[in-house]
Amino acid sequence: MIIVATELHIRDFWKFFPFIKHASRSMRQAKRSPGIIYTSATNRGWRVGFTLTAWQTKEAMIQFRNSGAHKAAIKQTSRLSHQYKTLVWEADAVPDWEEAKKKLEKAPLKVLR
Repeated sequence: MIIVATELHIRDFWKFFPFIKHASRSMRQAKRSPGIIYTSATNRGWRVGFTLTAWQTKEAMIQFRNSGAHKAAIKQTSRLSHQYKTLVWEADAVPDWEEAKKKLEKAPLKVLR
């Protein structure tokens, strides 16, 4: 299965609300998407949001990523966030949040202007 973990750092308090709107719509879309195995989202206060999804195939994940609410959310990333991480890997089982966050800690931050 394909695992995707993301970490998004919110620019400021007022960007948190549009972030939640986009994150909620994206998670709803993910839950209805073909090939989804698992979806979860969490946060660290209002400053950092995390998502964790598991997919049957890379193709299913890409179809989700490039469509609907998620595609709209991606277009807003630089407006809402100043840095983020995305990590994709293959696994035999869905990781828990502790494992996913450990992997994210090692991933480089992408800085946005």
